[in-house]
Order: sequence, then C-alpha cells, then structure tokens
Amino acid sequence: MNEDALVVGQSEFAGQTTVHPLGLLAVAVLGLCLLFLPRRWSVLPMLVMACFVSSAQRIVIASLDFDFLRIMVLFGAMRLILRKEYHGFVWKPLDTAMTLWTLSAMFLYVLREGSFSAVVNRLGVGFDAFGMYFLFRCLVHDWADVDPIITGLILISVPVAAFFLLENRTGRNVFSVFGGVHAITVAREGRLRCQGAFSHAILAGCFWASVMPLMAAYAWKSAKGRVFSIIGLTMSVIIVVCCASSTPVLGVLSAVIGGLFFIFRRYMRIVRWSLLVLLVALHLMMQAPVWHLISRVSAVGGSTGWHRFNLINQAILNFGDWWLVGCSGDTVASWGIWAGDVTNQYLLMGVTGGIVTMLLFIAIIVIAFREVGRLWRSHANHPFKLALSWALGVSLFVHCVMFIGVSYFGQIYLIWYLLLAMIGSMSSRNVSSINQRKRKNLEY
Repeated sequence: MNEDALVVGQSEFAGQTTVHPLGLLAVAVLGLCLLFLPRRWSVLPMLVMACFVSSAQRIVIASLDFDFLRIMVLFGAMRLILRKEYHGFVWKPLDTAMTLWTLSAMFLYVLREGSFSAVVNRLGVGFDAFGMYFLFRCLVHDWADVDPIITGLILISVPVAAFFLLENRTGRNVFSVFGGVHAITVAREGRLRCQGAFSHAILAGCFWASVMPLMAAYAWKSAKGRVFSIIGLTMSVIIVVCCASSTPVLGVLSAVIGGLFFIFRRYMRIVRWSLLVLLVALHLMMQAPVWHLISRVSAVGGSTGWHRFNLINQAILNFGDWWLVGCSGDTVASWGIWAGDVTNQYLLMGVTGGIVTMLLFIAIIVIAFREVGRLWRSHANHPFKLALSWALGVSLFVHCVMFIGVSYFGQIYLIWYLLLAMIGSMSSRNVSSINQRKRKNLEY
C-alpha cells in the first residue's frame, strides 16, 4: 500500500479554519513565550508547537492557510522587529542558496500550473522556507544559543516518548482531537505505526532520528551533559521504535555511522572519492542499476523499498517529462508509480520545480557540508564545540539519507530549516572570530 494512503490527508483541512480550544490556547501561550522569552530560549516554543499540536490546526484568511507553525513564525517576526534582533545578521552563501532555491521552487511551479491555487500553494512553501529559516538565522547567533536548543529537544523528548508509548500500548492517538492524525493507530505487518501529533509515522521517526547526533554531542559538555545525552538518545530511540518504519531506523543507523567516521575526519576526502568509485564499480558489475540496492533495504516488516527504487528508475527513464519545470502527479502516475507517490525528497524537488530546483536543493546541502567542514576544523582544540560541529554534519547526513526514502511535509520542515540555520549562523560566527583574530595579529 502507498505510504500516503496511511495519512489522514492534510488536504481535507486545507482551505478551512480548523481550531480546537486547546490548540488556540497553545498558540496563544507559545506565541507569547516566543515574544518574551530570552533569545537563547526563543526557539523552544516553536519546537513545542511542532511536537504537540497537529499541523491540521489552522486559520484561513483570504484563501491563505496559516497553520499554527506559520502563526508562530509571525510571532517570531514581530519579536525580531520589536527587539531589532536582526542586527548583526551576516549574509552567507547558504543564505543565497536558500533564497535561490525557494524562488525557483515558487516560480517554476506556478509557471507550470498557471493557476491561482498554485500561487497560493507556493506562497505557503515560500513563507515556510523564508520565514522559518531566516527567523532561526536571526535568533541563533552563536554556540551559546545552540546549547538551549539541544537541551529543549532533550526535555521535549521525554513527554513525546511517553505519548508514543501510550499510543503503542493502547492503539489510540490522543492528538487526534486536533485533527490531521488517525484516532486509531494504523498497523502494518502486525506493528503499530505511532505518529503522535506528527503528519505521518515516518516523519515522526525521521524528526527524532535527525536530532540524535546533536543529543549525542551534548555528552562532551559535562557530566550533567552526559546524563542529559543518555536521556535524550533513549527517548529518541523509543520514538523511532514506536514509529515502526524503515526510513527512521536507517536514519539512526546513518547517525551511528556518521558518528563513527569522526575517527577518520581528516580523511573524509578520501572516503568520499572511495565511496563514489565503489558505487560506479557496483553499477558496472551489477545486472541491475546500482540504485536497485534500495529495493533490498528493509529495516522493519512491510517496507516498500522496491517502490522507492522504481521511483528513481522511472524518473531517470522519463527525465524529459519533468526536467524543465517539473510535472504533475498524474504524469508521475503514468510512469507506473502508485498514485504518483513521490517518496523521495530529491525527486520531489525535480517533480515540483524541474532540474534547476533540484540542483539548487542539492547546492544547499553541498554548501552546508562545506561550512560544517570549516567549523570542526576551526574548533579542533575545543572538544565540545568540535563534537557539536561534527554533530551538525552528521545530522545533515541523516537527513540526506532519509531524503531517499521519504518526501517531507508538515512539522519536520521546522527541524530541517533549524539545522540549516544553525549551520549558517555558526559559520557566520566562525568567520567573525577569524577576522577578529586577524585584526589582533595585525595590531601586534
């Protein structure tokens, strides 16, 4: 069965105001917290909203959907204006890549569809990308701001894991009162696929798999940090297990592999080229293309690895259908893909915005990895910052692996934009520190 068939469609909530009293109370309280909390804790309300309120909660104004995370972005924008916290913002190559990608994703989609609904849809995409990314870029200034983000994630993971365990034991999702999620937990191959307030069980697991490297790095802070790290990692593993999906499990495995490669951090250029040569060699030796290996990956029962292989294969064979400005879901379905289901973030970029949008998305990832490389090298003598720098790269790697098996929607975009913003802000801070040291050397 198609993965998206298991989702309570977000489309049934699109275009209509859906507000539960508890959701309204949450957005009011968390919005005020975002306005008045000290800056170093200001990201925490956004994380709480993402983890405990379904994205089906929304207010529609003139055909524009403002789900509660978007409303939180408006609170954040108000904070930046009132407190002038955008001062000190340093434009970076990653910001340029994000801007170009967002504009491409908006313009080319509207160009292809040529409808008002397409304009509304892309305004939402642009609002999320620009709003969340640049809000986090302004709120996260230095390493001292990353610390409370990780602490907040660890603290939030405890009640989230408790709710997932409750759902796993009862088969009932208490967050269904907000809409957007099943009241009765979906089962596959005899395993309950818990999702809590998230848009899908896979995305819930991916969210927590992606933050595990940051939690692990917290162990290098202090003895108390090690305790917090163990708690956060344990809770995250519980959540991933309760989701019962292969992609998050592979994300956790990627996090472990990425962490182990810290030992070989000074030889990553050799590792990357060796991996490329290995893939080319396998492609030449195998009867099937090398991406057929994806069809054999299954971490839990009921995995749809063959569908993901077929999607990549058909996208390559039908390159002419989507390369210019993308194509419709009906076109993807004509390739033999069930219901046009694009469960691959890279291909989703191509299908919605053509090869230009896909390449700009890949450029974001490449630039982010480059900035992470510069970060850990500049903090080689500071164990905690070194660990955090490497963890940012590992978290990025985890997302890249999971992109092969799922296309993002809903709350998980928040953690993706937050990660990119942290990398952008830390790299900006690193450049400032280097420039200060150069000026001091010149003075002497």
